[in-house]
Amino acid sequence: MTTASALQQRWRTVVAPLLPDPEPTWQQLATHYNGPHRQYHTLDHVAACLGWLDDYRHLAADPLCLELALWAHDVIYDPRAADNEARSADWFAQQFADSYLTDQQLARVHELIMATVHPHPPTDPDMALLQDIDLSILGADAELYDRYEGWIRQEYEFVPEAAFRKGRSAVLRSFLDQAVIYHTAELSERLEVSARDNLSRALGKLSED
Repeated sequence: MTTASALQQRWRTVVAPLLPDPEPTWQQLATHYNGPHRQYHTLDHVAACLGWLDDYRHLAADPLCLELALWAHDVIYDPRAADNEARSADWFAQQFADSYLTDQQLARVHELIMATVHPHPPTDPDMALLQDIDLSILGADAELYDRYEGWIRQEYEFVPEAAFRKGRSAVLRSFLDQAVIYHTAELSERLEVSARDNLSRALGKLSED
């Protein structure tokens, strides 16, 4: 089963109790994530996030809202824009306006999506888990992390090299400057050290002539 087909089946399972027909929303979601300008922020990223959620679902107080936020957090992604998270949250609100979710649940998913604007100090354990999952790539093995950096460069191919290096270095340094990158003990234990190693190595490469 391909990543897309597995995700579609999972979407049906999760969303069928919430929407009379989950297929139109799936088609819109898949179309967005399959946009030609995307290299990292794709359905593969969603699948990876959901895999982490499956591993740590026992930590979540509200796993449904957490999963829905992970599905939608990058559905709108324009590297030239600064409001992708807000637009993604709005997309979810529009798609699920007539769902069986309560107003409280809709507001919670919106809040969680907006929490993927980094840095954004988490205000509760579920938000911390969501953020840690979203940033799990930073603590990947060195080979995958280096591929990730390449994908990000491709998504910003319209940016001149010198400007990209300056901007990307600032982003990476902002993570390194945080007291902790990961806020849940379980993910911190698995990822914190490797994330800092990856970020330091990437910064070194960006500073090379």
